[in-house]
Amino acid sequence: GTIGTPGSAEDVITVGALNKNTAIAEYSSEGPTEEARVKPNIAFVGSDVMSTQHNSGDGYVAFSGTSMATPGVAGTVALMLQANPDLSPFDVRNILQETATYRECHYMGANQPCAEDLIPKNRQNNVYGHGHVEARLAVMEAAQRDYQLDTSIAVSLSTQVGIDDRIHLMPGDALEMQLNGSVDTVQWRSNHLRHDWVNIETFMPGDNSASLDLASIVKQLNSLPGITVEGNHTLSMRALVANESGGHRASSLISTNVMLMDTANAMTSTEPSESLFGDVPGWVAPAILLLLLAIVITGMIVLNRADNAVEVETIDWTKEAEPVAEAEVVE
Repeated sequence: GTIGTPGSAEDVITVGALNKNTAIAEYSSEGPTEEARVKPNIAFVGSDVMSTQHNSGDGYVAFSGTSMATPGVAGTVALMLQANPDLSPFDVRNILQETATYRECHYMGANQPCAEDLIPKNRQNNVYGHGHVEARLAVMEAAQRDYQLDTSIAVSLSTQVGIDDRIHLMPGDALEMQLNGSVDTVQWRSNHLRHDWVNIETFMPGDNSASLDLASIVKQLNSLPGITVEGNHTLSMRALVANESGGHRASSLISTNVMLMDTANAMTSTEPSESLFGDVPGWVAPAILLLLLAIVITGMIVLNRADNAVEVETIDWTKEAEPVAEAEVVE
């Protein structure tokens, strides 16, 4: 074979190059490796690929090579990880291989037949690997690895993104989302929360909107060691709906970049009030306090005026009472 390092390494995803017609390119290296390992893993179009021209500022150029095929696979992997951030490197490799369209070594006469062509239902050879990458199928498979994808439900952001392609969140601010379809649960996660999705507790099944405030985000991130809460983060959101088997189906993920600001005051600004007024609008409690204060002041003024205007007659019970005349009965 002609595949050298690092493409010959066992755990590397090695990419062969295809022509525009998806036949193997004549310059694409073939296996096996020195360790008799079957390589490449997969193949992607690498001939006459248009890209930016280095050191030109605004130029474009078409190049050919496995170095032009590999970025196409890298872009597919980026979409897979956006669809399902829980994928491990081995998950990524397996999904790419499982969803690829297998090509025999002599496909379209671009290469000589090989021994693997004689193996029934063979899934890898030293020319095409597991075959031509199918980006759409790979992304769909990634999205459904945890939950079945349900296109009847969807989440979309209604909070405006800033000119720096971020949403800036201050204490009291929140990410606002709109929901399509009948949704049971809305979840979010940070790029730091690997394998952990968090339910948005304020969402109720059947609501057509959801809100994720800064305090909830900060509370979750504060529980992680070594995480700087203040600053940039990437958040993902998804909607879930129960299925007939007791599990769930999920919407496509949406992701956004956020700038968390003044996080030290995020919790105190949104803690529920423990006053006597309970859960009422913010202007009601001060108004009631002012009214009570006015009543107290008015009452004190009235009492003060009453004390000055009324003379209170007092009785001295220590003085001897005047003798009472005795009554004489006349017959």
